[in-house]
Amino acid sequence: MIVNFTLEKVAVEKKGKPTGNIEAKNNIKFLDVTEAPLPKGFDKQSLLMIKFEYKVTYLPDIATTDIVGHLHFLTNKEGKDKILKEWDKDAKIDQELSYQLVNYVFSKCGVMALSLSQQVGLPPHIALPRLSIKKKDEVEGKTKPKAS
Repeated sequence: MIVNFTLEKVAVEKKGKPTGNIEAKNNIKFLDVTEAPLPKGFDKQSLLMIKFEYKVTYLPDIATTDIVGHLHFLTNKEGKDKILKEWDKDAKIDQELSYQLVNYVFSKCGVMALSLSQQVGLPPHIALPRLSIKKKDEVEGKTKPKAS
């Protein structure tokens, strides 16, 4: 269970003026997994500190947004041992846990990166919902008869 989310770096760097076709790529990378101390009384639980980097790259070389932080993940001792063993061996996190962590980081950092991009005049890096007005005939699935 994720119990805390902290940031240590938030940066946006605009290198050029956005013109033409712009592509934005998101990337979340886990950088480190370590055990963190818990207060007394949590004998059956363990706390892991998972360092991550969330990056948005605007191509062609227009801008980058970089957010680095930590997730604090509470688990039992067996879970902690399994996660640390896999991290130490392959620098990977179990796929099921990774999905949970990535979704959490994306929900927190995606909104922050969107706000930062707007502040420096970049287009959104994620698709925003848009409303469109449809004519009544299009909604009903009808087409207007052509005049002959």
